[in-house]
Amino acid sequence: MRKSKSKNGHAAPVAARAGDLTRGLNPAQREAVLTTEGPLLVLAGAGSGKTRVITHRIAHLVLEKGVRPETICAVSFTNKAAEEMAERMIPLVGSEHASKLWLSTFHGLGIRFLQEEAATVLGDERGRSRFSIFDQGDAVGLVKEIVKREGIGDRKMDLYAVHARISLWKNKGWAPNEVRANRGFEYDLVALETYPHYEAALRSMRAFDFDDLVLVPARTLRTSPTLREKWSRRFRYLMVDEFQDTNAIQLEMVKLLAPSSPGAPSKNVCVVGDDDQSIYGWRGADVGNILDFEGTFAGATIVKLETNYRSREPILAVANAAIARASGKRHGKTLRAHAKGGDRVRVCSLGTQEQEAKFVAAEIRGLRAEGRLAGETAVLYRSNLQARAIEEELRIEGIPYRVVGGTQFFEKKEVKDALAYLRVVANPRDELSLRRILNYPARGIGDATVERIERFAKAKRHTFAYAALDAIGTMPEVPDTAREGASRLAAAIERARASLGTAPLVTTARDLFDHVGLKAELDDGATNKDGETKRARWENVEFLLRSLDRFERTPRDERPSLATFLSRLAIRRDEENAPVPGDEVTLSSLHSSKGLEWPVVFLIGLNEGTLPHLRTIDPKASEAAPTDVEEERRLFYVGVTRARERLYLTRSLRREMRGAEKPMTPSRFLEGLPPEHVETYQRDDDAPASDAEALDLAQQFLAKLRGTG
Repeated sequence: MRKSKSKNGHAAPVAARAGDLTRGLNPAQREAVLTTEGPLLVLAGAGSGKTRVITHRIAHLVLEKGVRPETICAVSFTNKAAEEMAERMIPLVGSEHASKLWLSTFHGLGIRFLQEEAATVLGDERGRSRFSIFDQGDAVGLVKEIVKREGIGDRKMDLYAVHARISLWKNKGWAPNEVRANRGFEYDLVALETYPHYEAALRSMRAFDFDDLVLVPARTLRTSPTLREKWSRRFRYLMVDEFQDTNAIQLEMVKLLAPSSPGAPSKNVCVVGDDDQSIYGWRGADVGNILDFEGTFAGATIVKLETNYRSREPILAVANAAIARASGKRHGKTLRAHAKGGDRVRVCSLGTQEQEAKFVAAEIRGLRAEGRLAGETAVLYRSNLQARAIEEELRIEGIPYRVVGGTQFFEKKEVKDALAYLRVVANPRDELSLRRILNYPARGIGDATVERIERFAKAKRHTFAYAALDAIGTMPEVPDTAREGASRLAAAIERARASLGTAPLVTTARDLFDHVGLKAELDDGATNKDGETKRARWENVEFLLRSLDRFERTPRDERPSLATFLSRLAIRRDEENAPVPGDEVTLSSLHSSKGLEWPVVFLIGLNEGTLPHLRTIDPKASEAAPTDVEEERRLFYVGVTRARERLYLTRSLRREMRGAEKPMTPSRFLEGLPPEHVETYQRDDDAPASDAEALDLAQQFLAKLRGTG
């Protein structure tokens, strides 16, 4: 639960009073705010002010209808979105009311549920809520251990792909014995065999992966009428943002939490989303959830937000034309530009991918000469591999840029090592973290000793942690150095556990890192093979310690604990890793660009096989489950609507394959664009004079764009 306060911790003035809340809203926004009873679907087109609608709707409930704020729950998909909502609520309803609202992500809400219902979920009558949360790296590491231990599959297999299948099954709500896998594919077979071992290992370590944070609460609510009644009565109003991104188990959680009252259910569920921006089917999101909302919640009201406050008229004309050609069911709507006029969209055909990259860099250089900052521009693409050519040309031009993605802060070895130590302190049964730190820094516990520990634990039916830290002194054939090392590690961990609740968390962490030798290992001034000093690595640990200190100093209702810090850190790592925007061109995949916007956008690689991706038009090209071609169209739509003032759509005419040049087919998403809002540009520095096929293809393409072909 997000507890909202003003930045200085004091009560914020309430700017909104009764009768003022709908001032400045357009008619559709006003209708969405004032429609409070019964199920409501707000179809919010790109840039239509949906966050404003959600916050004003909450303020209307609190200030004008007298609803207690603690009975209102608003769920978003990212912590960034939840925090933005919280900050906007303070001037609307005041910090006292805002602090009582449930503003959360699905995962954050799940953690709160697991902590509160630990006795039921963990089978612990004493109600202890200590558990670990495994991120994707941890989960894949566990899959690796299981595949190795059980002799499942080939060691060269992509274990991320194995885990991805397990994750998809969990998002559908399937237990290991309920999986409907494609038994013709090796990866499906390996995942199917791994899944039950994976689940058993998580439970034995009192650990949950990200998918469990929604799946386990949903299963618990489904099987416990008492808890279901308790939680559905807790909220009078439930709101869900980005509803088009929900998967099967998230939809079930919404239905189980749908507010009800004694006698008859009230179903005051408001969902906000846009089926035209549903782009996460590959990770389990089901666009059918928003398309079938009326069937799920009978008697639903539908309000469409179609006024766009972000993009200029030509950009929206292109977006509308592209999405209107979608096949299959969709909620029809047409975006209307609040800001009229603007530059026509440039559709650019370049000879090769290298020429495409040079063109993009040259255009950005020209934009900077016009006075635009580099940070006002983004280059978007379907695949991260497309960024390489752009990076090279930007470096040649001396244009600063940042790539969204790459090695993340919380994936750095020293940070993961430090977090592993803290997780073992918080959860004694976190075997995965214990294995990571058992012999780091080196303390004489080699692979042979670890195998003896495993055999001992299995024979005696002890946990790995008990065998490694408590019983190692009684094991035969264990070297004295290993016994001494384990004893020192056990003492340091116990010392840290004893200090929890009595000393500041950051003091406990620093003391632990000193006693286990982590600080001495990293902070010695030596240089590694990559030329990076170990001290620089210790600075990364220092950043983690500062994060812990900030967490403890931030005012909150509940007492700050190490377990809470670790759980919050686990579910917001992706957002913590996001680079701080500066005066740099942003290079980003289309999926990562959702929710963002820039004055100038280049959407590159608009060829068949790239966008739409090859696997969507030729499923045999990959064993992975094919993504719907229409989801690729929605991805194109998302990319187009990231642009505020100027949009470039670029493609290459040909590419080299196996030593020969092959003509490239323009993306189907470039067909049917409105000629009055588009201007075309073509350049091919290396086109052979006799290449009639390429010339004919280009002429056909231009004719299509002009509407004469």
